[in-house]
Amino acid sequence: MDDTSAKATAADVDATEPQEHGNRLARNALGLAGNIGIALGSSASTASIALTLAAIVAASSFASPIAILICGLPMLAIAAAFRRLNRWRVNCGATYAWGGRAISPYFGFIVGWITILAYVVGVVSISLPIGPYVVSLFGNSSSRPWEAIVGFVAVILVTIIAYLGIKLTAWTQWILIAVEYTGIGILAIWCLVAVFSHNPHSVPFSWSWFSWSSMGGINGFIAASLIAVYMYSGWDTGILVNEETADAREKPGQSVVASVIILALMYAFLTFALQGAVHTKDLEANGDNALSYIAGVIAGNALAKYMILAVALSALGSTLASLVSGVRVTFAMGADGVLPRLFGKTDARFKTPVLATVIIGVIASIGVWLYTFGSSSVVDSFDTVVSVDGLLFALYYALTGIATAVYYRKLAATSPWNIIHIAVFPLAAAGFLAYIIVRSVEGLGGWSGRDLVSLYVMIGIGVAIMLYVRFWGGSDYFKLPRETYQPDAEPAVAASGDTKTS
Repeated sequence: MDDTSAKATAADVDATEPQEHGNRLARNALGLAGNIGIALGSSASTASIALTLAAIVAASSFASPIAILICGLPMLAIAAAFRRLNRWRVNCGATYAWGGRAISPYFGFIVGWITILAYVVGVVSISLPIGPYVVSLFGNSSSRPWEAIVGFVAVILVTIIAYLGIKLTAWTQWILIAVEYTGIGILAIWCLVAVFSHNPHSVPFSWSWFSWSSMGGINGFIAASLIAVYMYSGWDTGILVNEETADAREKPGQSVVASVIILALMYAFLTFALQGAVHTKDLEANGDNALSYIAGVIAGNALAKYMILAVALSALGSTLASLVSGVRVTFAMGADGVLPRLFGKTDARFKTPVLATVIIGVIASIGVWLYTFGSSSVVDSFDTVVSVDGLLFALYYALTGIATAVYYRKLAATSPWNIIHIAVFPLAAAGFLAYIIVRSVEGLGGWSGRDLVSLYVMIGIGVAIMLYVRFWGGSDYFKLPRETYQPDAEPAVAASGDTKTS
């Protein structure tokens, strides 16, 4: 925006204010397209479909696209909450920074810690299939040494790309997206032709697919929603790179809203197109490699090989974007001194966080070797941690919805419409996600099961760090005053939902 214009509004002037971490990150390095590319890459659309198609069809039959679209509504409400909060403060710590001021520094720290956990676990988990998928391109038998080597090289590669700058990251994401979306787009069209032409390997289309009874009622919808939340997770990356995006108050918010809409439509279409391409029992039997199997049956070996490559590249892109996201929140917390301040240091040339990038990359690299060559107990431990990643994302998104309603509560009270879209929508979305979390506990072994115990331990470590920093660390973060949006401070700004606080 042009801050020299005599007619600039108060919101325009606010948009030219410096980002919270000044020039430590690469300002104006991304446009809207680059931001969206990183957000879409984080969600790993092709890999997500490959890994969840059989499960979501088993959960809600052929009505799964309806469940995906319905689940997209609370995601869209949370994306709008991110957009509104980003107008208040441009901080790559996101809900860590916003929640710390709107509700409590303790609340903010825990949300920040949960966000880091979600993305670090995400980096490790999504990098694990890369080696096996790439190796399978060159033969049918697995080779653990080669799987480990390929996975290790992939993690090192994305760590280097992330270190070399956000522009290179965005370009890399769009190249990967172009390759993988081309493949899955061709496969989707091929599958639609097979379904509607009554291919003997396929299930003929019927309008009964979309009935409530076909979905399995509320139980089928909840089961599908649990999977859909995992599929959507990662779109918030567009906000976590806000300080590196041009027009930093507006474009990151536009990016996350656009990303959720794109993902909702794409997941619904792809699930609809692919789910009936082969018979359900065959899909379930080949659920670990669904896209390659479907392509082999419907279109032949060439497209099957392409889909293996597309899934591997999708996982590679998600590893990269998840690393970038986890690094930004770690950087923000390091800059505030609630984590070691070395995490708040950036490279003078590339403007990327140094220590956080290297450490998360190293953790993922070690994870690849341990998972590939570890004992059954090590592998089980990894699986236990990975299984709670969806819960971490759901919790993080729900807490963001709550932070929005709290900070903007006075603006919400100014009109019935403001109550609906500023308070009701984000709180309803948070409630939906909380319900999904509670309903998922039974499938994870219950509240005292191993999966939930691992979650308690991970969050407990964060609480211990928080208490240490609060009482002995000397960080000013815990002295932050509470802030609330003041709609009567300046009418022009109040209308735009920007930055006036008390």
